[in-house]
Amino acid sequence: FGGSMFKLITVLSLVFTLPTFANEETITAAEKAYSLRDYNEEGVKNAQKAADLYQTLIDAETDADLKVSYQLKQGTAYYFIGTATAEKEDQITVHETAMAIADQVMTTLGVDSEKAHKLTTDEITNLKNQLSDERELFLAESWYTKGTSLAQWGKLKGVATSIGKLPIVIGLMERIESLGYLSIHEYGPHRTIGRIRYTLPGPLGGDLEESETLLKSATVNTLATGQRYSINGHNNIYFAETLYERGKENQAKKLIKAFIEADFATLAEGNEPENRSALKRAEELADEWNVDTE
Repeated sequence: FGGSMFKLITVLSLVFTLPTFANEETITAAEKAYSLRDYNEEGVKNAQKAADLYQTLIDAETDADLKVSYQLKQGTAYYFIGTATAEKEDQITVHETAMAIADQVMTTLGVDSEKAHKLTTDEITNLKNQLSDERELFLAESWYTKGTSLAQWGKLKGVATSIGKLPIVIGLMERIESLGYLSIHEYGPHRTIGRIRYTLPGPLGGDLEESETLLKSATVNTLATGQRYSINGHNNIYFAETLYERGKENQAKKLIKAFIEADFATLAEGNEPENRSALKRAEELADEWNVDTE
């Protein structure tokens, strides 16, 4: 974990300090717009503005790695729009856009997007030998965008239509871990699979025991300093819901109580809209479960 995180920080510090002076104003505007995203009409407009500004950067950029970095940020913006926009059909379309961007990044990196979720251990090793550190991170991020967007797309489409896509989502999350980037997005791969195992019925891939194992990993590996809650709000509520469903109500209630009473400043910086949304859900759960909070 330590080496992977050091590599992640090093790569980000290199990649995102490279832009030319001519692009700095557009980059700043895109980052500002994305920081103003939220789960309302105005917030969605801000996220779309960010996506549009990243398209401007993509169109103007000649450096392949910088272009990919903008594509990944654009894909992240579209993922958010897909979770925040009001209309179901719009949500589906936007998640398809995010997936298409991720596929483009994989192609740039020399990976077949149709086969990525099936890569063997030897093939992963070969990729690690071929790719620079920054391109490894780009690949992990493209897999994450593709997998999480596909998971949301599947949820919107319904189990009957989307169950055949489940191996792709699971496969991509597992290969992020094999590549050495399990910690991205506060253990996002474990959070994603853990939530899927909670959501689906048993015959279709649901598994509460596995859900608990994975969501515990996502939570305990991202605890706020000296606290019992994760810095990622969704780690907390997803883990709590699985615990409750497993008959571990007291543990679930204690986690929800700790999260609700947390100092918001101790949660992951940059995830403010997502953490506010998670807190809203935590308060609903506290009410349903009769949790005493301050």
